[in-house]
Amino acid sequence: MKPFRLVAPAPFLALALALIGPNAAHAIVGGGPATADVAAQTVLIVSTRGASCTGTVLARDLVLTAAHCVAPKADYAVAIIGDGEPRLVPAARVMVHPRFDADQFQTRRPTPDLALVKLAEPLPARFRVARLGAATGLPEKGVTFLLAGYGVTADGAMKSAGTLRSVALPSIGTTGGIMVRLSTPEGAAGACTGDSGGPAFLDGAVAGVVGWATAAGGARGCGGVTGVTLVSLHRDWIMATAKALGSPLPATGL
Repeated sequence: MKPFRLVAPAPFLALALALIGPNAAHAIVGGGPATADVAAQTVLIVSTRGASCTGTVLARDLVLTAAHCVAPKADYAVAIIGDGEPRLVPAARVMVHPRFDADQFQTRRPTPDLALVKLAEPLPARFRVARLGAATGLPEKGVTFLLAGYGVTADGAMKSAGTLRSVALPSIGTTGGIMVRLSTPEGAAGACTGDSGGPAFLDGAVAGVVGWATAAGGARGCGGVTGVTLVSLHRDWIMATAKALGSPLPATGL
């Protein structure tokens, strides 16, 4: 794994949601505004440690995100924006994949960067449950994924966070047998700060969770390569953990 940027940290948004400007003409990096269908399946996660991430709705009270987003000790919540006054739906419990190792970002040895967040109450009716990808093997090169996230449009452009954007990226290979790497041939597209935990859709189902990004040439930053943990390889853990949290998922998807 090359040098990369964790795409989780961003200013705490609970008190600043109303100040997030309209940047819908731009993208995560190099994409565009997310469709209403993608927006209905995607949430903004904030925390008291001063970070924001993205997550996917698996049940009305259950969100899938990246482990490194919610593993540190803090209070977490889903920020509801676009329904009048911004409000928070607190996390009641967080379950991190047991094989996740936070040191992977220093050792460059990937582990399942996945977590489930059980919410204290159901999300508003406008949110829709996403379909979990089937348990399949590693994707072939060139397969196109659709990423979505509430992160920034460029490295360091913190005021652009908080608007949901999406970008389509092809697979350029895998890492460690659990992660797919995504990048366009021309570069300047992909995840950035705040997009961690966001969904990577494949054929309309959630196939992965955004974990990290690099700039062009593997340098620190955004717009080069995006790393995504494949959820299909960990479907059994997701299903069992969701059931244990009281939010069982359909065995055959939705």
